[in-house]
Amino acid sequence: MKETTHLFIDLRGRDLRALVTEGKRVLAASATPGPLDDGRTLQELIATLVAKAGRKPERAHLVLGNDQVSFNTYRLQEMPLADVEMIIQRSITTATGEREPIFRLTPLSPQQDKEAFLAEQVSRETVAGYRQLFEKAGVRLETISTGLQANLAAFAAHRDDILQAQAIFDISSEAITAIFLSPTELLHYETLAIQEVEREDDSSDAAERSRAIKRRLFAILNVIHGIYSQYMLANPHSAIEKVWLCGPESGIEGLEESLVEAMDVEAAAFDLLAGQLDDSRPYTPLFGLAEARGQAGFVNFIPAETRKPTRAVSRTRALAAGAVVVLLLAAVVVTSQLEIRRMEQRLKSETAELQFLQATAAAERDRAASLRFLKQLDDTTPALYAMLGEVADRLPVEVQLDGINYRQEDDSGVLELLAVTRHETPWKNERIFTALMASLDESPTLECKQDPEIAMLRVGEEKLIKIKVSCRTRTPERKP
Repeated sequence: MKETTHLFIDLRGRDLRALVTEGKRVLAASATPGPLDDGRTLQELIATLVAKAGRKPERAHLVLGNDQVSFNTYRLQEMPLADVEMIIQRSITTATGEREPIFRLTPLSPQQDKEAFLAEQVSRETVAGYRQLFEKAGVRLETISTGLQANLAAFAAHRDDILQAQAIFDISSEAITAIFLSPTELLHYETLAIQEVEREDDSSDAAERSRAIKRRLFAILNVIHGIYSQYMLANPHSAIEKVWLCGPESGIEGLEESLVEAMDVEAAAFDLLAGQLDDSRPYTPLFGLAEARGQAGFVNFIPAETRKPTRAVSRTRALAAGAVVVLLLAAVVVTSQLEIRRMEQRLKSETAELQFLQATAAAERDRAASLRFLKQLDDTTPALYAMLGEVADRLPVEVQLDGINYRQEDDSGVLELLAVTRHETPWKNERIFTALMASLDESPTLECKQDPEIAMLRVGEEKLIKIKVSCRTRTPERKP
């Protein structure tokens, strides 16, 4: 039996990346300037792939650009998934005006006593536009997915083998998409733009090209540092053991080594087509979709009711005409059943809305309790403003404050100071550490008995030292 030929296209970024597959085989791959906003671009892309593969694709599959997908996080009390979908659908309808929005939910790690979901929503106008575009090109558009779902599908083979959290960095020329995963859950998802830097051209000399690559590397590392910092603030107990790199810019010279040194993690290429294609990393999400297509749980943003091929319309009409007599005879029964179903649906909808309101009320009660707690704080509360002022006044000039964390324990508070200084000679480093601890020991409100935690950090060509100091706060005596 002849295998169907499939076309997979990734719309993210300036260039369109495409794969043609037949069964498990990759017949052709191509990258061409985008966007895919007219029939001419699509026809040229298909012609290029036909010339390489020797045959025209019969089915097409899209990965939408990030600007074509709306992302929102929802936190709800535990309830059946059907009720969760109904509540989120109402929220999206209120925000967008679409009566039947197209969205898919990805579970996130639970937060406190609530379930969390990442909702990806695509407008019906976007779906209809691409289906019409491919119909004119003579290729049926079978699935529409997103970068998140494509990377999750590609990573499925690795998911069962990980022991602790890992991250995927999908790096394009414009942005970095970061996906943080535990063995069972999606921990964090974020896309950040990369600051535009001047690129080298073929006429540049070797030194200028090297400088341009280093500037590009620094821009990428800066974005990754920001994303990773946000992740660690939200997930302090889920440190990353390994990062996977894919995307057009993931192979930039020095990136893997810099991540290993800066983040103290293992770094590896996320490349499902290594050895089959030249420069194959950008095609990993597409091949992940090709492997997952047709499997249970495959995410498709084309509504199920609109996926029937056009050639089946005439047959459907003939069957419908033959059933007219039966429908007329059963009209009374059907009408009654529809009315009962409508009332049941309304009851279900109202019940879900009531549960949502109850969950909201519970959240407001928690908030009110927190406010009452804050109002009950008395003179035993540490004077954070004064403490921070003392730290700023006493901090050695060589040391820059990078962050402050405060947490309240049973009998006292703990103030964590995060600082950064340039890496100097061992003697100068020792002098700086001594001066820092001496300045903190002189504080009347801080007690710093633990040794500081020290780590090395490289940003570009500069080597820095990160210092973490934990101090207990001294609570002022209550006035009689």
